[in-house]
Amino acid sequence: MDRLKNKFKGAFADYFKEVIYGGIDGIVTTFAVVAGGAGASLSSDTTTQISFVVVLLFGLANLFADAASMGLGNFLSVRSEKDLYMVTRERELAGLKADPETEKAETMRILQDKGFTQEDANILANTYKNNENYWLDFMMHHKLEQSDPRGENEIFTGLATFFSFMAFGSIPLLPFMLQENGDHSTAFLYSTLGTLFALVVLGLLKWRVIGANLKSSLFEVVAVGGTAAVLAYFVGTFFAL
Repeated sequence: MDRLKNKFKGAFADYFKEVIYGGIDGIVTTFAVVAGGAGASLSSDTTTQISFVVVLLFGLANLFADAASMGLGNFLSVRSEKDLYMVTRERELAGLKADPETEKAETMRILQDKGFTQEDANILANTYKNNENYWLDFMMHHKLEQSDPRGENEIFTGLATFFSFMAFGSIPLLPFMLQENGDHSTAFLYSTLGTLFALVVLGLLKWRVIGANLKSSLFEVVAVGGTAAVLAYFVGTFFAL
């Protein structure tokens, strides 16, 4: 059981960035529709109020469209990063084979910049020359300053972003989906509370996965998401008729 738990936690940690990224964007983006509609409704004449149904339908359309857009965008981003890395890696490999002495001198300079003596840098550079693949990894990371994205799975990355966006982004809309009498004010109140709850959950996830300070994790996520939500509400008031 513990092994399964640790394996799940490890897999979750691998896509933690996508969960936080998709989650907070889903919460804020969807609540922006709700809050913007509420801001406009509360500041307009009753005959021109944005209807309960319009907010719900527009929120759902926005939820699915943005979740798909972010998921596909993340998929293409990782795929493009991999393609760029491989092209650059092949070019650097050609340079190592065509002019190894120049590349050795560059390797020594990098090592000396990191605090090695010239003698130690020379020993290490000669050692790297005996292991072409490791030498290439070293040059990609330290000379070209490119991290290796080959271990990332673009499909899982895109799916993690999509499902995180959908799961957290649906929370501000739940009161509008479950409300039977179409009371906009009540639904908006519960939507606000749900948004706060979702942000707190994200803060707790951040705390659990990366081991950061609990208070700072909660404050950072809630403050950023809450600020965006408040801005969305006030922007909605400018659309009063």
